[in-house]
Amino acid sequence: MMSGLPDDPAMTTDDQIETALRDRTRFRHCLHLASCDSTQDVAAAAARNGDAVFWADHQSRGRGRQSRVWDDTPGLDLLVTFRVTTKLPKPLALAASLPVAVLRAVEPLASRNLRVKWPNDLFLDGQKLCGVLIDTGMAGPDTYLVGIGVNCNRMRFPPELEAIATSLAIATGREVDRGALLLAIAGQLDQLLRDLEQGRDEPWLGTFRDRLQLLGQRVTVDATTTHEGVLTNVDFDRLVLDGARSLPLAIVRGLRRVAERRE
Repeated sequence: MMSGLPDDPAMTTDDQIETALRDRTRFRHCLHLASCDSTQDVAAAAARNGDAVFWADHQSRGRGRQSRVWDDTPGLDLLVTFRVTTKLPKPLALAASLPVAVLRAVEPLASRNLRVKWPNDLFLDGQKLCGVLIDTGMAGPDTYLVGIGVNCNRMRFPPELEAIATSLAIATGREVDRGALLLAIAGQLDQLLRDLEQGRDEPWLGTFRDRLQLLGQRVTVDATTTHEGVLTNVDFDRLVLDGARSLPLAIVRGLRRVAERRE
């Protein structure tokens, strides 16, 4: 375990990040703020002049799914929103597959497999490492605000989160270059979007199924009502219980093993 972290853990410069984004991805602009209420709000309000990246060293009102608070340590975590305008043949597939894109970027730094916790979290060693949020309708038609929070270099959490959250630094003892991680996520997101624009979700579906770690397990599904059964199939459109009961993923708010606690 590392004994401490430098005051400024950022090693990749803003100019390097913006140049790399333009050279390697669809993202033409990048705004880096010391602090803001929420990168989602900044992205929604910013001039719409192409796909762009908005990230901050601290959010005073960071939020997760269902308006939950997203806690961060200033200057140590990655807090970013990607604003994308595109027409997708199956828009709902984006929300389901986004955690896989983030997983592909983050997992090499964790040095072990991450788990996808439906619908939008990544877990490392049984504790929450990342959260993903997608907003539509805030910044115009066919525009998606993809918010991502990764616990990178923080070494402590509030008491109420200590048992359920972790960071890459805690798990590996190594410091993370937040700028380099941002670029890695941007690259994976760009590839995901290109695949979905062409109607190709197969490259992402295998990892999604594998890292849910629920196929063949007895699960509880929170949808319009609560369902229970063995998860026999799942893709980016629907899940199947007991080989017969099919539920659209669009209505699934929670999916967990029977008796697994809510997180």
